[in-house]
Amino acid sequence: MKKGFTLIELLIVMIVVGILVTVVAPKYNASLERGRALEALTNLKAASDVVNARYIIDGNAYKCAGVFGTGNKKFLSPDIFTKGDSGYGRYFSEPQRSANCADNATSVSIVTSRDTGEYTLTAYNEGGELKYITCTAGDIRACENIGAEAVSSGGNTVYRIDL
Repeated sequence: MKKGFTLIELLIVMIVVGILVTVVAPKYNASLERGRALEALTNLKAASDVVNARYIIDGNAYKCAGVFGTGNKKFLSPDIFTKGDSGYGRYFSEPQRSANCADNATSVSIVTSRDTGEYTLTAYNEGGELKYITCTAGDIRACENIGAEAVSSGGNTVYRIDL
């Protein structure tokens, strides 16, 4: 009666396990990144809700200073965002208005970036409503990995995330 395993049997098991790890690891990393992107999406949606509520309060116009002011005049409180161990978020910057915000505008954008610099998410608000969220990246695979889909817009390809 034989006890234990032969060297060939152990090598075959190690090869099979190695192949399984090689196949599963990229899917695991992609699902982790999608989970991290959900943090940013949650923060963008919360910021959009506040901005759009303020849009109605301000008479159907975006007031950039009133919404995105500084100090105690800041309407977008950091308390509304999902917080990580090191501040606003573990993986993304605090959502900020885009540089093109103008008082009495009918639309405003809110931007957050992945701390690794891989991609940026932008929420577009118009008429007191969150219209859509886009992903921009140097490598389009970063946007595809978090579930963004390519959409043609004016001859350009834009990566949008379903709300």
